Amino acid sequence: MASRASRLASFLEQKPLRSYPWARPKKSKQPPQINRWNILRGDKVVVVNGRHRGQSGIVQKVLRSTNRLIVEDVNVGDRMLYSKGDEDKVKTPTKAPRSIHYSNVNLVCPVTNLPTRVARRFLDDGTRVRVAVRSGAIIEKPAILTERHKPRSTQAGPRDTPEDHVLEVTYDPVVDAEQWRRRELDEDGKRVLLKD
Repeated sequence: MASRASRLASFLEQKPLRSYPWARPKKSKQPPQINRWNILRGDKVVVVNGRHRGQSGIVQKVLRSTNRLIVEDVNVGDRMLYSKGDEDKVKTPTKAPRSIHYSNVNLVCPVTNLPTRVARRFLDDGTRVRVAVRSGAIIEKPAILTERHKPRSTQAGPRDTPEDHVLEVTYDPVVDAEQWRRRELDEDGKRVLLKD
């Protein structure tokens, strides 16, 4: 009678182990992407579902790949973070806000200060705006969106074009028209490129 080890070895020789469903690695599912984001960085929101229902704060960061938001003073917990200016790179437990799902928050209506859903409408001049469904008031984009995360450099770098080269005129329409007329025609009646 064959031993248990020899039976296992013969079984494993028949099929590769990964061909069995219980031995395959699990695939991570990506959440479905939200096409229209009505909540932006700097908006004031209220949590309407979950453990933190009723809390409000300003959106610090929008994580579009995972459909989540980081809201100031909501869902705060201990996180191991480096302290600023620390040379030793020692992590210390600090209170920091954690992310919350996009569907659990609503924007605050600027008129009633209550949570509201958002619609998109067009003004008379054609600009698209966000409108509070509760009151019909226009929700302006936050002013923080006009600022850049990293300020744009005003000094010319090694890859920037010098100003005198930018202002230099390199095209003369009269000379170009004469070169065009001097080109020969091929059998189809099209101009042939001149060879230098």
